[in-house]
Amino acid sequence: MILKKFTIITHNEAQQVDEKTGILINLEHIISVKPIKLTTMDREVIDGYWIRLSNGKKYRAIQVPDLILETLNEDLSDVHKSDDSEHSFSYQ
Repeated sequence: MILKKFTIITHNEAQQVDEKTGILINLEHIISVKPIKLTTMDREVIDGYWIRLSNGKKYRAIQVPDLILETLNEDLSDVHKSDDSEHSFSYQ
């Protein structure tokens, strides 16, 4: 189990405010992390992350561990056009 601290935003319907909460998430249960833009009640736009877990729960995080940020900033290899000469398909 690899627990790391995240700060998430939840909406309190009763008070009509967004609340920040610290939460420990097991990194082994994260399915996806997507960078998003979030708006605050003051109409400010901040960088956030959509966190999906293997149990189906989803969180809007405004602070994530450095490990997540490093992985998101990792460079990927260039995208190459497909060379169809190696594959021949017949459509009928």
